[in-house]
Amino acid sequence: MVVEDLHDLIRLLEAHPEWRAELRKVLLGDDLLQLPAVVREIADLQRVYSERHSEEMAQIRATLAEVVRIQQRHSEILERHSEILQRHSEILERHSEEMAQIRTTLAELAEAQRRTSEGLFRLVEWQRGEAGRREGERYEQQTVRRAVSLFQGGEGGSAEQPHVQSLLDRWLSTLPSDKMLDAMRDPSLADIIWWKGQEVLVVEVSQKVNGSDVRRARQRADTLREVGVNATPVVVGEEWATGDTLILAQQEGVEWIVGGSFSAGVLRFRRLRVEAVG
Repeated sequence: MVVEDLHDLIRLLEAHPEWRAELRKVLLGDDLLQLPAVVREIADLQRVYSERHSEEMAQIRATLAEVVRIQQRHSEILERHSEILQRHSEILERHSEEMAQIRTTLAELAEAQRRTSEGLFRLVEWQRGEAGRREGERYEQQTVRRAVSLFQGGEGGSAEQPHVQSLLDRWLSTLPSDKMLDAMRDPSLADIIWWKGQEVLVVEVSQKVNGSDVRRARQRADTLREVGVNATPVVVGEEWATGDTLILAQQEGVEWIVGGSFSAGVLRFRRLRVEAVG
C-alpha cells in the first residue's frame, strides 16, 4: 500500500464512520478493543476504593479522635485522682500528727491523773494514818487517865510525867554506864508505868494490839527486871490485831486488858491493896 492509498482509506473512514469499528476489530483485536472498558472498570474500582478508603480513613480519624478524647479525659481523671490522693495523704499525715499529739496529751493526762491519784491516795493514807495516830493518842491519854480504875488503885502514869521519870531514873541508874538501851528495851518510852507497892506494870497501849506491842512490853519489863525491879509486862487495847497475837502474849508472859477482858495476872494486880513504893 502506498501513501496515496492510505490517504484514500482515511477519507473513506471519515466518510463512513461505521467502518471504523470494523477496522479496529481487524487492527486491534478483541483484547485491545476491550481495553477501554477494562480501564473504565479499573477507574470505577479505583474510585469506589478511594471512596471507601476515604470513608474508612474518616472513620479511623474519628475513632482516633474519640480515643484521644477518651485518653485526655482519662488523663484528667488520673490527674484529679492523683490530686485527691495527694490531699488524702496530706490529710492522713495531719491526722497522724494530730493523733500523735492526742496520744501524747492523753498520756500526759493519764500520768497527771496517776500522780493525782497517788497524791490523793497518799493524802488519804496520811489522813487515815494521822487520824489513827490522833485516835491512838486519845486512846492512850484516856487509858492513862483511867489507869486508877483499870488497875483498881496504885499510882504511876505516863513515863513523861516527872514523878514517873524520877522513879525510872533511880531504877535505871544502876545500869552499866557504857550500856545504851535501844528503843525496844527502854522502859522510859513505855506508855504507862504503874505500881502498887513493889510490883510494877510496864504497859503498852494500842487500840489494836499487835505483836510489836507485846514484844516491846516484854523487853522493857525485862530491862527493869535486870536492875531488880519486880516488873510485869502488860498490853492494853480494844482488840487483838490477830488471833496469833494473844498466843504470842501468852508465850511471852505478857498480861493484858483487851476488849474488856483481863488476864489472870492483871486480875491479881487489881486485887492488891498495899502502900505505894517509896
